[in-house]
Amino acid sequence: MLTFPPCVKSLPVQEFTAGSLILEQGTPADRLYFLIEGRVDVLKDGTAIAEVREPGAVFGEMSILLGVFPTATVRVSAPSSFHVAEASLEFLTESPGLALYVAEILARRLDSLNRYLVDVKSQFQGFNDHLHMLDEVLDTLMNKHPRHIERRPVDDPF
Repeated sequence: MLTFPPCVKSLPVQEFTAGSLILEQGTPADRLYFLIEGRVDVLKDGTAIAEVREPGAVFGEMSILLGVFPTATVRVSAPSSFHVAEASLEFLTESPGLALYVAEILARRLDSLNRYLVDVKSQFQGFNDHLHMLDEVLDTLMNKHPRHIERRPVDDPF
């Protein structure tokens, strides 16, 4: 279990009832939510992708760090309480302890995903049908470093 750094423990606490949305995919958000207790469902395009109940989990960090709307919906599935940070990018910039805490959580998620991808990749290695494409996709995901590419205007052919 993760331990909150002091800068998180000093944040206001907000309670939510089952059914409440704390983040909605594609809708502006400017807060970080740190789960104290309870349970939430994470949905992507309406499909449940995770149930989270681990105290210390954080939500909203991807949209804050990437400067995009939330990429998933987070719905409270049991009465839950959170530490809540307003103006989160500013808060992260001014709070190295909090930024390190969020980085640790993101690193744990990435490590779990990498282990899962290696497992899936090993299961489909050697297939000569369409499943071999999965191996190629996973290899690309594991080895490609994403970069931000500025988009050209539609009317600019070059």
